[in-house]
Amino acid sequence: MKDHALRFLTLVGRKLGLFLVIYLMASMALFLAIRAIPGDPIALRLKNPDPVRVAQERERLGLEKPVMTQYVIYCKRFWTGDWGRSLLSGRPVREDVARYFPATLELSFCGLLLGILVGVITAVFAEVFSLGILRKMSFLLGTVGLTLPIFWIGLLSLIVGSLWLGWFPGGGRFDLSLIKPFNVTGFLTIDSLLEGDLVKFGVALNFLALPAFCLSFYPAAQVCSVLRARLQDPRLITLVAALKARGIGPVRIWVRHVLKVVSAPVITVIGTNFGALLGGAVLTETVFSWPGLGRYLVSAVLNRDLYVVQNVLLLVILLVVSVVFLADFLAILINPVATCDAEGEDS
Repeated sequence: MKDHALRFLTLVGRKLGLFLVIYLMASMALFLAIRAIPGDPIALRLKNPDPVRVAQERERLGLEKPVMTQYVIYCKRFWTGDWGRSLLSGRPVREDVARYFPATLELSFCGLLLGILVGVITAVFAEVFSLGILRKMSFLLGTVGLTLPIFWIGLLSLIVGSLWLGWFPGGGRFDLSLIKPFNVTGFLTIDSLLEGDLVKFGVALNFLALPAFCLSFYPAAQVCSVLRARLQDPRLITLVAALKARGIGPVRIWVRHVLKVVSAPVITVIGTNFGALLGGAVLTETVFSWPGLGRYLVSAVLNRDLYVVQNVLLLVILLVVSVVFLADFLAILINPVATCDAEGEDS
């Protein structure tokens, strides 16, 4: 027991060291890339730039200092939340992130939960009932979700669900004719329930349905593919047969034993593909005009809003790395012996 605890602490130390290395590499790359872009970012920030004002602003931001000193100042400002002002909105970048980030999180979480639910049900039902049509459905889900571009799925669902059937809105996050629920969590569905207004909840859910459905294809395909491969493992099949021979019911076998065994690799796969999920959220937000952080970042890149690009991209990178490490730790807590042994063998 102590050996596994020591190994777990060693893994934690390695992950923290790797996090620091990734942060230094990502922040340095963004810092140098922004300064390699042609044009003066200070002149872009000022509405009526003149040489005196430009010189004063460059001195205030420390741009006349050596490059390494500028980098240290940039890191300090990033961790203190001093991210400057957006050229487009004129608001502090931190306020814009606080405004748009909850929309991206709501969309990502709903798409992820829907994808996990569909992937688990499809893979498990295909193995439990051993029906050919269910196995074909699980194979089709894995193929479609991993090969079709997410923007193509989004456009197709928008054409069918909004233009042909008219069941869902064509874009946006909420009906402009209604008053949004009071901002508590930033998630319109949760805030509507906290306010006790089921009408607003239904409206928010209706706007969320198509983007979440589009975004759920990739995690559903990942979960279904991993589960299908794990459930066909001969050792797991032997375990299920032994549990059946002991008279244990099928529900208890699959819920208490099988899913616990296969949950650790599923969590790891979800964590390692969280970056791809956020990338899909960017495309989904663009297709459905969803006012989230991805659409805000795309607009900043197109309009050379350098302070937004520099700080928000670094925030997204650190968020993805943090989720990957959190998924690894969660997998270790669920199945500490197997996961720690695998990590030890890899090292």
